[in-house]
Amino acid sequence: MWKTVVRRLLIAIPQLIGLSVMVFVLAQFMPGDALRGQLEPGMPPGEINRMREEAGLNDPWYVQYSRWVGNVLRGDLGRSLQHRVPVTKVIGDNMMNTVRLSIMTTILLYAIAIPLGIIAGRKHNRLPDKIIMFYIFIFFSIPTIVMGLLMIFIFAFHYGWFPAMNSVSVIAAFQGGWAEFWSRLHHLVLPSMTGAILGGTATIYYLRNQIIDVQSSDFVTTARSKGTPERRVYTRHILRNAILPIAGGMGASIAFVFTGSIFIETVFSINGMGQLFVNSVSGRDWPVANALIMFYAFVGVMAGLLADLTIMLVDPRIRIK
Repeated sequence: MWKTVVRRLLIAIPQLIGLSVMVFVLAQFMPGDALRGQLEPGMPPGEINRMREEAGLNDPWYVQYSRWVGNVLRGDLGRSLQHRVPVTKVIGDNMMNTVRLSIMTTILLYAIAIPLGIIAGRKHNRLPDKIIMFYIFIFFSIPTIVMGLLMIFIFAFHYGWFPAMNSVSVIAAFQGGWAEFWSRLHHLVLPSMTGAILGGTATIYYLRNQIIDVQSSDFVTTARSKGTPERRVYTRHILRNAILPIAGGMGASIAFVFTGSIFIETVFSINGMGQLFVNSVSGRDWPVANALIMFYAFVGVMAGLLADLTIMLVDPRIRIK
């Protein structure tokens, strides 16, 4: 297992380097730069050129890239051209909101998807299966923004059970401690449920189909012919083999939840990394954008590694190199 981890991390190094080079090259072809929103009307060209020189924007892309790599190796991600503070501070102020949202969404997603997938597979073509399939087809076609607005209208405005926006109340943030913890948890319910309900549809569908396919396999028929109890047939033979594709897709699901929360963060007004990334790209704040892209790429690599390790833990017979 440790050899797999080390091998994957070594393979990820050239992948991340190639991605960083591609990002810098593409940035050169995009119109405008980070100074676009800071220039005043009628500013002398000499002053504009001086500002560009100070920001290093007049250097060729490979010079800027070399300077950025050297700073990263020293632990310096640079300074945000928009916020005029270190990139680590800009990202750190938004990262924890996204991390909390992603963790809770992932937990709820699998807490909903796995039981429903098992029920739909075991009750194939019966009423529970038809109800779950109806749920899948309805929520699979609903956009995230629409679903978020519906959740806000029903559970925030109509019933008043949960807050409609932000990640914590002002009073709880001032009090700190358990008051802040429960306030953050309360604010996370609606956005995380939105992501879990929509994101779990594919997992339910895949798990259902896997159970239906596996239970018609020869080894399942053999186990039943030997008089193996039906409960043991499902837990040891059907579910154990049907869950493997779900375990393999767990890393991709986590990466998708972590990096695809921009719409949820927008609807629920959560200051997370998704909104920060959009603002940094639109504002040509490349130090922040580059750092976020590399972070998302690293999350993708670690998610793939997590998927492989999960498969190996679920079925020790499998060895992934």
